Order: sequence, then C-alpha cells, then structure tokens
Amino acid sequence: MRLLIISTLLGAMSALCGPISYTVNRTIGAGSVMGTIQTDGTTGILGSGNILDWNLLLNDGTSSFTNLGPASGNNSKLFFSATTNLTATATQLLFDFGGLEGGVMFQNPFVGSSINYWCVQAGGSVCISGSVRGEGVRVNTALRTLEYGGNEVIGTAAGVPEPASIGLIALGVTALLTRRAVARRKAVTA
Repeated sequence: MRLLIISTLLGAMSALCGPISYTVNRTIGAGSVMGTIQTDGTTGILGSGNILDWNLLLNDGTSSFTNLGPASGNNSKLFFSATTNLTATATQLLFDFGGLEGGVMFQNPFVGSSINYWCVQAGGSVCISGSVRGEGVRVNTALRTLEYGGNEVIGTAAGVPEPASIGLIALGVTALLTRRAVARRKAVTA
C-alpha cells in the first residue's frame, strides 16, 4: 500500500519535470492557427531553447500550410526577438502583449521569407509593421492580424497537475501514512 501511494506521488511530481505539449487554437481575423507547441517543461520565462517542437496548421481564410518543428518534420524555423514576454505554467502558455518590445515567430521555409508564419509580438516589427501589439498569421501573401494589450493564453496543456494539486496529494499521502502508523502502534500496545 505504501509503495502504491509513494509511486503515485512521484508520478504526479515527475509530470511537472518532463516536456509539456500545449494545444494552440487561435482565431486571428479570418485566419487561424491550430496545433501544438512542445516545451521542455520549464515554467516561467521561456527562451528559444525551451521550445522543443511544434506542429501548427496556419490558415489565412483562403489557404493553409503546416509549420513543423525539429521532431515533426522540420520545415520551419523559430525566431525569438529579445523577448521575456513568453511564459509558461504547467497548464498554460502565455504571451504578454503589453510587455517589453519583442516577439516569437514560427516561419517556413526560413525566418525572413515573408510567408507561412504565425507570430506574436509586443511591439516592434517582428511580423506586423507599425509596432502593433498582437498576433499575425500569413500563408503565402494574405496577412491576418489581431491586436492585444495584455497577457493572453496562447496554448493550454491538459492532464498536467498544478503544483497546488501535488501539494494536496502529498498532504493526503502524509495523512494516510500517519493514520497507518497510529493504527500499528495501537495494535502493538494492545
């Protein structure tokens, strides 16, 4: 019984330590971006090294294209423009459109090709000119944009316990083990 409880607790804790796959489902004007972004499991501020893979179906309302990361087919590149705006929790991938200038772009066939990209930016001209704070999707020539001003959830992860849940599991395991120890002591003294 004790082994089962301990293995359950360790399994829940290890879920926070491994890669996390976030589901992306964004509507950008007449366009959209759907798919996944996988990180190394880091929570807090993310850099380009924390993004392991992506599989993103871009749609501009007329045409579609799928950008694939290193493990999914490797037909596109990732670009970080001096940003601390991309952050992660165990269950959410967020971008602060109101934060420091910079952005993140997933682009095929290479960064700067001006086609087949999804980006999020907090000013500057990462993918949308004129220092717009928002996101853009482009397939071939049509660019769809949407402006934002605050912290937005751009991806969600399912099935990953929050740290508070792990704390509750630990509390429950402690209570069970304490109860069992008390019952053993009573049995020995009786």
